[in-house]
Amino acid sequence: MTAMLDAVADLFAHQQWADSVHWTALAVHPRALQDEAVRKRLHHIYSVQRSFLDVWKGAPRRPPPLESYATMEALEQDVRAYYQDLAEFLAQAPPARLAEPLGVPWFPDARFPIRLRETMTQVVMHSEHHRAQNAIRLRELGGAMPVTDYIVWILEGRSAPAWD
Repeated sequence: MTAMLDAVADLFAHQQWADSVHWTALAVHPRALQDEAVRKRLHHIYSVQRSFLDVWKGAPRRPPPLESYATMEALEQDVRAYYQDLAEFLAQAPPARLAEPLGVPWFPDARFPIRLRETMTQVVMHSEHHRAQNAIRLRELGGAMPVTDYIVWILEGRSAPAWD
């Protein structure tokens, strides 16, 4: 089970790096962070990430609405704080927890049990999906998104996040 936790931690390390590259590329293009579709997706990505982490920690709550952020930089700061909280959670999580069934409030009538590791996989895949949508939108706005594929991250030596 320790190998599984290591694998999940690796996927989250990639996710953080990819999110940092994503935010940096969007910030460089002047219109991107003003685009309503991009703004909503960035908030949605974060909201899902944070919501699941809160469930994993046993303290589910609603994330702040997009309108509560005065700037996109303020949202980015919350995203960065999420990764600090996630790192603390992963460092303390016993590997056996990965197999535990998990109650997810927004799936109250699940027909089959959902395990912690499956929700973790969902968060990673969900984030990747929406980053791809924003990459397409950035190209439509005349910008360019660097490649953030998992395999590229590995081939480049598992780079640290590049928030700045």
